[in-house]
Amino acid sequence: MKNFKKVLSVLLVLSFLIALPSCIFRTKDPLPPEDKTLKTLTVYNMYDSNDVFDSLIQKYVANHPYTNIVYKKFTNFKDYETEILNGLAEGEGPDIFAMPNNWFIKNRKKLVPMPDALGTVDAFRSIFVDVAANDLITTDSGGVEHAYGVPMYVDNLALYYNKDQYEDRVPTRGKPATTWDGIKNDVYALTKTGPAPSYFDVAGIAMGKSKNIVNAVDILYALMIQFGTAFYDSTMSNCILASSGSTATGEVPSASALDFYTSFSNSSQKHYSWNEYMAADYGSSDIAAFAAGKVSMIFGYSTTYPQILAQINSLKEKGVSVIDVSAIKTAPFPQLNDPAVSTNKRDTYASYFAFGVSRTTKFSDAAWDFLTFITSPENERYYFEKTNKPTSRRDLIAEEKLDPLYGTFVNQVGYAESFPIVDIEKYNEMFSSAIDAVNNGKSSRNTLTTIQDTITLMLPKNGYITPLNPEANKAKTPAQ
Repeated sequence: MKNFKKVLSVLLVLSFLIALPSCIFRTKDPLPPEDKTLKTLTVYNMYDSNDVFDSLIQKYVANHPYTNIVYKKFTNFKDYETEILNGLAEGEGPDIFAMPNNWFIKNRKKLVPMPDALGTVDAFRSIFVDVAANDLITTDSGGVEHAYGVPMYVDNLALYYNKDQYEDRVPTRGKPATTWDGIKNDVYALTKTGPAPSYFDVAGIAMGKSKNIVNAVDILYALMIQFGTAFYDSTMSNCILASSGSTATGEVPSASALDFYTSFSNSSQKHYSWNEYMAADYGSSDIAAFAAGKVSMIFGYSTTYPQILAQINSLKEKGVSVIDVSAIKTAPFPQLNDPAVSTNKRDTYASYFAFGVSRTTKFSDAAWDFLTFITSPENERYYFEKTNKPTSRRDLIAEEKLDPLYGTFVNQVGYAESFPIVDIEKYNEMFSSAIDAVNNGKSSRNTLTTIQDTITLMLPKNGYITPLNPEANKAKTPAQ
């Protein structure tokens, strides 16, 4: 690890010197000379501590002495959402706030888009990975494209696996297969049954249920994307997830994805390895079960690793046997087709927060200037060092993917995908219930049709997406 850090440090310096001239997001003198009016910008964000942002704020203020930045961190998402929405409704609230990536299309009217002087949509697409452009660039009411937010990172789903158990049970490879067919075989090899059919000494993978798997719904979303689900029509006026497309067998993709997910908790399947009793002794969490060595693979984000470490420490204090930290490894999200030979695009699910500028701010140009500052190559490098969250910038992928643990997530940012969500809590509730319904013998197609109808009622009749006006965008000049 020491040698890796030395090599990485050298590479960071060299890549910064080489790439700097081509990585500047803003044009020369993008804003008029700073006036001497004191501008106070309030920034709301989820999870990232003040320690992470204090240094960035101090650097920015040192060159903008008439700007004061107040940073406020939240840890409870429901409280965060309520405070932002109430503040915006009253014409107050923060100047800058972070939102989940799948909120931006729905909430664009609450935001000030990025000024063209700081970066056009073409510049945005050249700097940030595709999923960020798809999530954060959308059309205004006139059909003109704008960027409504910028991300400091793009987190995504990958596998955490127990290296020791793989070496013991799958020694020919020593790591997870890259395809779902291979994963099913791995699960069969890794799973150790117990004294009763409903009990496992070790489960191969945490999949198939909803309540005892932390990222259950996100795993299902990733599978739906892989199977080719279309969630909405072109203007996002109707939900079509249960009625669009078909697989090679004639099934609706979303239903095939749901059936595949729940198959891991179906006792009639060879790859059966998870049920409602798993993790019951460890707080009903697949993360805790992994920490205790009771499941060989779980799905998680880059932020899942510190949660695993926390569970290891907590279980140790209770006298529970835990896995060796050195056995915790990461692997890419499995694919339907072998990435080594298939020409099909790989897929995983992206989940991250991005910053936007509120319509209620008095200093939108200054707010956007700060956001382009914190997403510069230098500052995103610093952010990765502090948080280990994978970069959103194309020019930082090559160096960050060298990290032995977090490099897996960095390597996936280019093909991670998401889709707009109207109400996060409602969607989580509906898709969790869908998993439960199929586990109880209900038809996946019928279950998803009910969800489709419910979501359609939540959408405005004229949709959230305005068709692109090519002529209006043709006149826009790319940033230099």
